[in-house]
Amino acid sequence: MARLIPVTMIAPAVVVAASFLFAPLSQFLLHLKVLGFTRLFRSIENIHGENLRIIPDTQFTEDLHYHTPSGLLFGASESDHKTRNTWFPPLTIWEEPDLIGQGGIVVIDTKTTSCTRLALYNFDGPFNTHGIDIYLPPDDPTIVYIVAVNHLPNPEYYDRSTSAKNLTIPKARSRLELFYHKIGTSEATHIRSIWHPLIRTPNDVLIKSMNEIYVTNDHYHREGSMRLIEALAWGDFAPWTDLIHLYIENPLSEVVNDTAGVTGTAAIEGLQTNNGLGYGRSLSEIMIVRAHAGKLLLAAVDEANPPKLRIDESIQLHSTLDNPSYFSDPYAAKTGRDASGYVLAGMARAIAFPNGLDPAMVWLVQPSSASEKGGQKRTRKLIFQDDGHVMRTASTAVLVAIDPDTNDGKKQAHLYVTGPLARGIVVSKIDL
Repeated sequence: MARLIPVTMIAPAVVVAASFLFAPLSQFLLHLKVLGFTRLFRSIENIHGENLRIIPDTQFTEDLHYHTPSGLLFGASESDHKTRNTWFPPLTIWEEPDLIGQGGIVVIDTKTTSCTRLALYNFDGPFNTHGIDIYLPPDDPTIVYIVAVNHLPNPEYYDRSTSAKNLTIPKARSRLELFYHKIGTSEATHIRSIWHPLIRTPNDVLIKSMNEIYVTNDHYHREGSMRLIEALAWGDFAPWTDLIHLYIENPLSEVVNDTAGVTGTAAIEGLQTNNGLGYGRSLSEIMIVRAHAGKLLLAAVDEANPPKLRIDESIQLHSTLDNPSYFSDPYAAKTGRDASGYVLAGMARAIAFPNGLDPAMVWLVQPSSASEKGGQKRTRKLIFQDDGHVMRTASTAVLVAIDPDTNDGKKQAHLYVTGPLARGIVVSKIDL
């Protein structure tokens, strides 16, 4: 989730924006709701489920992915509370580029809720964590390849004296890191780094294959007033971000240069604040989130022009959103009811972010039996909400089903919620 601006500066900016956007009133009011204007001056009700707790040593874990065969959750986490406040380009924090710190990869055992911080071999860092994805090779389910965003300072900018700095040179040179992990071990081996000039403001990643990776650029402007306009815009205004497809030749070969064998193209252009990525109901459905619009886009590879993506559907939620996940109910047949759906986390008052609390919301979007204008009608259920005292800045939520045979026949799941400024991953038991 990208930083907006303090709430005291918002009203004038919105008035100015409204004067030239000329959006329909209903669209404008919806946008105010998504950004949290309607929640600014009322209390946030806590919807927590049962046995809410914070998993230790998981601070600032922005993204999570579930490995179904092993029952493990993978995330990228900071190792020190101070580092997120000194350097984090997605929130335009540039204060101390020399003190980034060594983030890492955490693994959560969903059976015990214990956390293991993997030892990273062949990797000295620094590691400023953000989005992450995992890939399971079809021939060996015990192996996981991990791709993670790493926000690094740009040497070309910081190697110059202050008076000689060229402001057109970006402060960050963010890239991707590829790791190999064997399930059951407590380590991950760094294979290579990946960079391409089209990677500008990377937020999330999706591994299509060992040779193909999709990456979102969440902003076109890295900082300044134009970035503010980009964040506040609604409708079709400010469609400036893009989603990048990378092809990596010989991805498992050792390389010295992070650009070696990497080619990139735009898979989608003309999005506003595109953010999270993930697979939906199948490997042919790709979820894309427009963060500040509160929209989940369902896309597929354009068969006529791969690797470009084709957007097939847009689902509107009533908060900002971040990284999506899909819950596939493994006990649908046993219980006679399928609770599968899209799980989306966001902020209740994004317009005031960061304000010290930053309340969290989590939605479960499911199909309903009724249709609407020939399309699919969906239910949108708020399954978790926190006023910010326990969970701050929700960016990702994952549901892990509980076997009803071990749960007195109840249809429930454990919900894991995390965020870029959260003290740790929160877990609770909820009804489905």
